[in-house]
Amino acid sequence: MKNNKLWLASLSALIAIPSAVYVVPVNDHVEAAKVDENTSPEVVFKDVPSNNPYFEIINEMHRLGYISGYPDGTFKPTENISRKHVAALLSRVLPLESVREAKEFKDVPKTHLYYDSIQRVQRAGIMTGDQNGNFNPEASLTRAQIAKVIDLAFDLNVKSNNDFVDIPPTHWANEHVMAVYSNGVMTGYGEYFKPNEKVTRAQYAIFLYNTLNIENNDQTAPADPPLAQPIQGQLTYYSEAELRTTHAMAVTMYIMARQKVTMNEPGVVTDAELYFQDPGIAGELSEQNLLYLKRFVEKGSEIEQILDKWINGDFSDIVWDYIALVTIADADGAAGDLDVFVKKRTKEAEEYYINEVFGKEALKRHKEQY
Repeated sequence: MKNNKLWLASLSALIAIPSAVYVVPVNDHVEAAKVDENTSPEVVFKDVPSNNPYFEIINEMHRLGYISGYPDGTFKPTENISRKHVAALLSRVLPLESVREAKEFKDVPKTHLYYDSIQRVQRAGIMTGDQNGNFNPEASLTRAQIAKVIDLAFDLNVKSNNDFVDIPPTHWANEHVMAVYSNGVMTGYGEYFKPNEKVTRAQYAIFLYNTLNIENNDQTAPADPPLAQPIQGQLTYYSEAELRTTHAMAVTMYIMARQKVTMNEPGVVTDAELYFQDPGIAGELSEQNLLYLKRFVEKGSEIEQILDKWINGDFSDIVWDYIALVTIADADGAAGDLDVFVKKRTKEAEEYYINEVFGKEALKRHKEQY
């Protein structure tokens, strides 16, 4: 979408950037300069007062005709942005060029208020529907999904390939996240990007504003982000040097996998299973722990392939992953018919296991992540 770059450059030159606004956000919250108490800035939306950190930019985007509110005079800045509104704002901001044939969506009839906007972003190759032929206009979007949408819409160049801890090179959104981050469109939370966090209406307005003013952004990609560490008290049995060996890594991961597999009934957690589990030896199957192991796994190995699946939340082959890891760790001693005995735990059994072995905070993390 090279034409969008030309449009962006032209538009940026026309937009007068308010001098009181700093467009380099911290953790996606814009540090707007304090409003002069002697002035009376116009309050466009009653739920975005002049002391709101988003006030200046939201007002500017409204003045330019890019964003609008609700009939009751609100903007609802903290409400999650919907797919239909993402499509609408892109349609207002960009002269979207069609790159593929139009596709009708079952849940977006021609009478739908956002039909034209949705058709434009679909034909431009920016947004698509699901496997059932629906667009899901009311659904919200995550930070990773928004990064992809903005990157595709504005055809951004990646200025740096440094990675966030939770956006490794194998993550599907890695390139899109690097594009928006290195161009100052979106920021992170220290060494984390939080790809699965939902985006609010105010945040999306900020992201678009930053993209339109991309030449004024002062942002560099994270330089040598802090190394991922295990959850406190977990994964302490093997040293970092030992984790670089195939045996120690395989043992750690197959013990970790016991959170999801059992040799008993899938819905039963025995006292023996709980008794022999020690968080210090392995650890819960959490993003933080998996990213820690990612630092030491052998590149290109079968173990790394399994680890990458788990990092991306793919546990569809967990039984075979477990068997493979046991075999790698102890090829001579692994039972040839292990697949007969290993079963995947039920959701309820897994949650009970997590709570009993790792505690309530671990169960909370599990529910948030998976």
